[in-house]
Amino acid sequence: MNESMKRFFDELDAALVAFANGQRLELYHIGRSALVLQFGATLATKDIDIIVGQQTPLEEKALELFGKNTPGAKEMDFYLDFVPEGLTSFANSFRTRAREFEGGWQVIRLMQLEPNDLAATKMKSFRLHDRQDLKLLCDLGVLEPDKLRRSIEASLTWETEDVREKVNAHLDLVINYLEGRSRAL
Repeated sequence: MNESMKRFFDELDAALVAFANGQRLELYHIGRSALVLQFGATLATKDIDIIVGQQTPLEEKALELFGKNTPGAKEMDFYLDFVPEGLTSFANSFRTRAREFEGGWQVIRLMQLEPNDLAATKMKSFRLHDRQDLKLLCDLGVLEPDKLRRSIEASLTWETEDVREKVNAHLDLVINYLEGRSRAL
């Protein structure tokens, strides 16, 4: 586990205690930073991507304290980046499969997406760093073709036919790599 990232979450939690009034803040962790924390990947990143629906006051406070260019973010060398749920592809039921990262925090509950759901978030844009992240997940042996396909199908419910075709072409590339039919992504 990346100790400096764990320290970031420790500091975030401590800062939110005064504002929480007994509330808990669920943070669904995605992106490259999730690979660093969840799988110990040695990848460079500064942003900690979190899925948000409608922002709550506690989420707004977290962003105010540790969002990009804030003193908290500059001190910690990481920043929170809230990703709207509609911006990337998520399987509708990703929350039911997510598991809590045990950090012993009072306010935050850091939720880790199931690996196939995490991979699905990278299929729509499929930029170079997304392909590198997908390759890492494949190489770690945490992706399963059938689960990945179901996660992708569930994430494309509201997408256009063009987007579905593009994402399914990306999925075919990943599955070919995963099953050893291709050496590259």
